[in-house]
Amino acid sequence: MEITFLGTSSGVPTRTRNVSSVALRLPQRKEIWLFDCGEATQHQLLRSDLRTSQIRRIFITHMHGDHIFGLMGLLASCGLAGTVSQIDVYGPPTLDRYIASCLRWSVMRLPYKLQVHTVEPGEVFSDGEFTVTCRLLHHRVPAFGYRVTESDRPGRFHVEKAQALGIPFGPLYGQLKQGKTITLADGRTFDGRDFCDPPQRGRSMVYCTDTVFCESAVELAQQADVLIHEATFSHQEADLAFARLHSTSTMAAQVATFAQVKLLFLTHFSARYAPGNPVQVEDLLAEAQAIFPNTRLARDFLRYEIPRNGVMSKEVSCSNPEVLATPSVDKGEPTADQVAQKNTPAIAINRATRQQMRQKLGIDAATANAILERRRQQKFTCLEELERLYPQVAWDTLNVEF
Repeated sequence: MEITFLGTSSGVPTRTRNVSSVALRLPQRKEIWLFDCGEATQHQLLRSDLRTSQIRRIFITHMHGDHIFGLMGLLASCGLAGTVSQIDVYGPPTLDRYIASCLRWSVMRLPYKLQVHTVEPGEVFSDGEFTVTCRLLHHRVPAFGYRVTESDRPGRFHVEKAQALGIPFGPLYGQLKQGKTITLADGRTFDGRDFCDPPQRGRSMVYCTDTVFCESAVELAQQADVLIHEATFSHQEADLAFARLHSTSTMAAQVATFAQVKLLFLTHFSARYAPGNPVQVEDLLAEAQAIFPNTRLARDFLRYEIPRNGVMSKEVSCSNPEVLATPSVDKGEPTADQVAQKNTPAIAINRATRQQMRQKLGIDAATANAILERRRQQKFTCLEELERLYPQVAWDTLNVEF
């Protein structure tokens, strides 16, 4: 279960953040499930490592434009690509009429099966491996939070132990795997639970936006591995949050605390916290961490793989650094080692092929050619110059030695 944030702004896109959309990739079944589909979501998908052809289900929280204006364009592109056989869309009442109207007035014909499901609080989807449930949140229009829960997996079966006890290979092993008790021809009995590790707890992800603090969000998120919760406003603007029925950073942290989740991601930030403004998203992070320490900021193209058995996953990574201009948290004065690294000659930049630079960084061919040509002519000699000349490139993510 791998999460990719495709849009983390509220209301309108900014230079560094698109409007709402989150992708949940299920590699074992080669499927992608989208949660919300704001304007230009398909552009974000093109800039990511995700394949549009793998989109199988789309879950819409509510009918505000910053959560649905990208839906019809994405559905149309999936049809033109010819790589999709069926997409199921889930959402609040009127979503079906919205889609039907768009199809009618744009004279759009989809070559694949499109099934629209109107959701109600409770179970939305289940196939034995994953279950999706929803709860009604508290917003100006009907808005739903979604929870994806993976089924528990049987523990590892110790076949070597069964072999050592002389249990014949065959159907009896299957019964032991299921935890059943078997009896052999010689009268010996064995309990299958003695041959299996404890079951592996299924993972879970909860997505809550748009909403002011409400008990249903807490109930939905109980002991989830990951809670993605909106934090449109800072704590000092709680009055605005209550007036517009959105959450502050501290409200999101309170939900995470009461629900006893493992990790909280803040998202859906107001444009008023863009870089250069008096209050920025890092301030919202500090507010939330004062209540729930294991809180992180979402940003566009940030990925996170939900780990099994409570083991913390590796640090979040970025699918496409091109559009990530969000400043990092101030870490104080650079150390001597950092200064030395900045001034180390760029001796291996020529190893970054055009293909690498386009795939990993998402930059266009012309910029890649210009960078390689300037390196060939030795127009720059250190990382600091590269960052100044090409600020759109996150050089630290490319496999290049400086």
